[in-house]
Amino acid sequence: MKNRKTLLALAAAALLLIGGCFGAIFADDVVPGSAADPVVSKSYMDAQVEILSTQISDMQTQIEKLQAAVSEGSGTPATPSDPGTPSTPVEVPKFEVVKVEAGKSLIGSASTEIVLRSGTATAIAGASGGVSDLTEGVDLATGEAVSKNHLLVIPVDDGRGIQCTSLCYVMVKGDYTLK
Repeated sequence: MKNRKTLLALAAAALLLIGGCFGAIFADDVVPGSAADPVVSKSYMDAQVEILSTQISDMQTQIEKLQAAVSEGSGTPATPSDPGTPSTPVEVPKFEVVKVEAGKSLIGSASTEIVLRSGTATAIAGASGGVSDLTEGVDLATGEAVSKNHLLVIPVDDGRGIQCTSLCYVMVKGDYTLK
C-alpha cells in the first residue's frame, strides 16, 4: 500500500510537471509583431535600409545637379537665400476676363489658356489640329461646341481659338487677338 501511494504521488507530480511544461509552451503570451515574436528578420531590415540609403544618395546627387543647373542658367545661387532676406516675388501670369461680342473670334497665341465662362462658342482649329480641351481630354475641331468652364489650350500659334455665337465672357491667360 505504501508503494502504491508513493507511485500515485510520483505519477501526480509527473503529470503536474508535464502539464506545466505544456502550459508554458502553448499558453505563452507572445503577441505577433512584439519584440518576443518579430515579424521580419534583422537581415531583411538591413537589406531594406541599404536599398533606401542608396535611393536617398541618388536623390541627393540629382538635387545637387539640378541646383547646379539652376545656378548656372539663372545666375542665382544654388542654395536657398537667408530666410531673413526678403526675396523678389516672381510675377505669375493671371487670367484676364474678356468680353467677346457675338460673331467675334478670340484667337490665341501658343500656350494661351482659355475658359468660356458664359455664352456660347465654337472652336476654331488650325491647319495642324484642333483646340485642346484639357478638361474633357479631347481635341476640338472647327465648329465643335465649346463647353463652359473647360480649360482650353492653344498649342501652337496657327490661328486657333474660339468663335462666339452669342455674347461671351471668357477668361484668358496668354496673348490673344479679337477679330
